[in-house]
Amino acid sequence: MAAERVLIVDDEKNIVSSLRDILNDEGYNVSIAEDGLGALKMIQSDPPDLVLLDIWLPGMDGIEVLKTVKTYHPEIEVLIMSGHGTIDTAVQATKLGAFDFIEKPFSLDQLTESVENVFKEKNKIQGGLESNLLNQEDLPLCFEMMVEVKKATLQASQSNEPIFLLGEKGTGKEFIAHCIHRRSHESDHPFIKLNCAVRKSHDIRSHLFSEMKKKPGRSKNSSGPVSRKQGSVIYLSNVESLSKDLQEELAQGLKGQSERKFLPARLMISSSKNLKVLAAGGQFNPELLGLFKNTMLEIPPLRNYSENIPMMVKDYFEECAEKGNFPAPVVEEDALAALCHYEWPENVKELRSVLDKILITGSTCGKITPQELPPEIKNSKGAIAPDDLGDSETFQEAELTWEKGFIIHHLRKNKWDLEKTCKALKTDNKLFQEKLKRHAIRLPEPDGKKPSAPLPLQRTLKRSVVLCGSGLHSGIKTGLILQPLPPGSGIIFGDISTGKTIPAQLENVQSTDYSTCLKKGLASVATIEHIMAVLHMYRITNLLIKVGDEAPVMDGSAKDFCALIEDGEFEEQDGIYDEIVIDKTYTFGSEDESAPVISIEPAETFTVSYYMKYPEPIGTQDYTFRFKGESSFKNEIAPARTFGFMEDVAQLTKMGFASGGKLDNFILLGDKKVLNTKLRFENEFARHKILDILGDFYLLGRPIRGHIKAHRTGHTQNIGLLKMIQENLLQTA
Repeated sequence: MAAERVLIVDDEKNIVSSLRDILNDEGYNVSIAEDGLGALKMIQSDPPDLVLLDIWLPGMDGIEVLKTVKTYHPEIEVLIMSGHGTIDTAVQATKLGAFDFIEKPFSLDQLTESVENVFKEKNKIQGGLESNLLNQEDLPLCFEMMVEVKKATLQASQSNEPIFLLGEKGTGKEFIAHCIHRRSHESDHPFIKLNCAVRKSHDIRSHLFSEMKKKPGRSKNSSGPVSRKQGSVIYLSNVESLSKDLQEELAQGLKGQSERKFLPARLMISSSKNLKVLAAGGQFNPELLGLFKNTMLEIPPLRNYSENIPMMVKDYFEECAEKGNFPAPVVEEDALAALCHYEWPENVKELRSVLDKILITGSTCGKITPQELPPEIKNSKGAIAPDDLGDSETFQEAELTWEKGFIIHHLRKNKWDLEKTCKALKTDNKLFQEKLKRHAIRLPEPDGKKPSAPLPLQRTLKRSVVLCGSGLHSGIKTGLILQPLPPGSGIIFGDISTGKTIPAQLENVQSTDYSTCLKKGLASVATIEHIMAVLHMYRITNLLIKVGDEAPVMDGSAKDFCALIEDGEFEEQDGIYDEIVIDKTYTFGSEDESAPVISIEPAETFTVSYYMKYPEPIGTQDYTFRFKGESSFKNEIAPARTFGFMEDVAQLTKMGFASGGKLDNFILLGDKKVLNTKLRFENEFARHKILDILGDFYLLGRPIRGHIKAHRTGHTQNIGLLKMIQENLLQTA
């Protein structure tokens, strides 16, 4: 049986339909994406084995998708398809790692043969470390060093009992499962991995069970034809995500009490969650968990045996060098030290990914220095590389730089409690206070009533996330890829095609006509205000936003962006940031009652008040937003949509704007009424104006403490006031 999973990325529906049908008939599990960003989102959540990728895609072309896939998932094979192919394109795709290039129109026989060749070659050559590990009988070196894991793996391979593999994300649970399978008596059975977090219940159930059907002429106890999945070894990853019904059915199947035929020759499950705690809280079936009580194998995290990392790195590079016929690179001592000191939150999986990227982008002179390491590793505690030391020119300056980072790290670890930090570092309070003064490290002011709040920390996302949509003004299908950045990076927009970057800073504002547009060199990006507002209110300080010429408008509000960054989860960083505290009142615009004007004045908290008086159906509206945390923004401001009068929209369309305006991505006004939707708030228009202000004001790079008051203003006035603040407050600070 072919258990491999194929993702088809093509916007030609007829071709997709034919490919899906023929590949399904061949036994492959097929998924569909209509554009590059949608494909990357699917690959991110559950990587397939093979991608059939069209070159000509809306928004992000196939070559860019190929680059991204091969950078972050080098183990995935890619077949490029094109109806307008050239030799140059084929060569480029092959150099970037595509398995083959197929010109349209192609016969379905040709296509299926190409797919078969991919998997034959993949199984034969074992091109990458991951596939090599998954198919070898011996444990990878990283697990050979763990005596208890090695012993338990050998013991598990000598029986047919169901196995429960427990460990953090990326610890190598799937490697262990494959090794047990390869050494076992069932090694000739197909090994099928099912990710319970993304696979649908009926799909998982079809692999586990078949209906018991009587056939004419057979005894009462005989069953009908059994699915060809019978005899497979099934590996269920993220088993905590199984539905409660399927958990119960699986328990009955393992006990032989199911009303349907239980198919697997052997079952293995894995989880990074504590299933005992989940079972105690009613979130996991305790009977199912009990069936694995004697066959549980726990895999420790990489940080617990970090002293073995140098040998693991050496072994990996030597293996890759032997396969690629090139000299194994030498890793310098300070680079090895950085690798050993890093926490490795994604464990062995992250280590493999980092080493792959080092080989692809690293030095060509045969040496790996700290400069070739990702920023989060070379900047990790205990790992001081030259780049971390800024402009340090002497040993004394370098020591001071390291010491400051060390102090901030331990203050954060002890929740900014001075007494606890001194005790942990075994240092005198007076001496520690002198060091705080020397490094200009501020501690929160105690109020005598409650523990002082910690200084605000810099923040990024834990993982990359993808969102697809269309541009409001361009009408082109577009999207966002958000990627974490190390402390001190700031918010940076990156062109999804060229890779050129634009820092989200005031000096890069090119235009404020109907939206805020940034430009640097040949790269530009428009309609950034909604995503910037979300980053502002969620206090995301370091992030790379890969995008096309315009950010997607979604439904005209910022609520989808809130969901997007929440999906990426937040990671607090050691660096702190200071708010911009307004010292006096600044005003931009005319004081005339009918003219637009915006001002900001000192205040204890961040507040925005907006007042507007427009023709019906807007009328007179005002709203005051007081920042009380991200949830206040998410509930009060983020859902407010952009709006426009019918006559203005018609004029914008003539001018080349609002080409993507649809009836579901903004509020259309005309004939003194709302024409296309129901308002989410009575004063939704004023709230949306506040949303725009929040986005524009994050171009200063730091949150602000002050009270903004605006009347009939837009992006032009917002940017005008920001420049005034920058010139009069920040440059003299």
